[in-house]
Amino acid sequence: MRKSEIQSAEEKLRFYREKRNEFNELAKQAREERDMLREEKDKLYEELNKYREERDKLIALMKEQKAKRDELRDKIRKLRKYIRDMRRGASSTVEAELAKVKERIDAIQRDLQIKPHNLEEENKMIDTLRKLIKKRDELRKEAEEKRKLFGEIKDLEGELQKLVKEERERNENVKKYYEESQEFHKHVVELLEKIKYIREKINEKHKEYIKYREKADAYHAKMQSMLQKIIEMRGEYFRKKEEEKALLEELSSKAKEIAEIKDEDVDKFIEILKKKKKISYP
Repeated sequence: MRKSEIQSAEEKLRFYREKRNEFNELAKQAREERDMLREEKDKLYEELNKYREERDKLIALMKEQKAKRDELRDKIRKLRKYIRDMRRGASSTVEAELAKVKERIDAIQRDLQIKPHNLEEENKMIDTLRKLIKKRDELRKEAEEKRKLFGEIKDLEGELQKLVKEERERNENVKKYYEESQEFHKHVVELLEKIKYIREKINEKHKEYIKYREKADAYHAKMQSMLQKIIEMRGEYFRKKEEEKALLEELSSKAKEIAEIKDEDVDKFIEILKKKKKISYP
């Protein structure tokens, strides 16, 4: 095991560590940006809920006013029909007929007072007068009822006007609450669009975070593997050095015992050991 191989492995280890740290930093930045976007999204949701609450309140008021308006419209429709029917019932010519009967009664009474009549003629005129007076009384009663009916119709028309006025007010309230609710709804729609956009950004940043974490973990795994390899290489390197050192000490000891051995023979012996990869130096 050569020292240069260990140095090369250590350079790879430094490279893997730097890449791991680089991707860990990128993952940290992506995570922080993602978390900031989440905080912004939460704030927008708070604002959204406020606008929704106000909008829903106005919609509830609008529905309440609309229900009352529709109820009034139904009452107005029924009352108008009732008034029309009453008018048809009160539109007879009772007053005109009553006036004609009165004229006939007055004429017969004058005739009886001014002109002479025999008994038979007078009886007939009196009988006719009785009938006319009875008719007059009936017509008077009917006319009185008609006048009461017209009075009721007038009262109903006054009530109808009040209902119409209230219905218009309710309808204006419906329009007002609807328009106000639409303003809040517009804010709701805008906030939902913002939240949708931020969600997409959150997903993007989360994907970036996962991607950088995976790369950092991959380089960390390579670094751990390389670190283990370096430990093993260093152990092998130092073991070889110890073996070589022991071998050289043994050779030196033998050289002292055999004084007549030549230097060139020692060199040859060392070369043989090198070729057999028993030693790597001197």
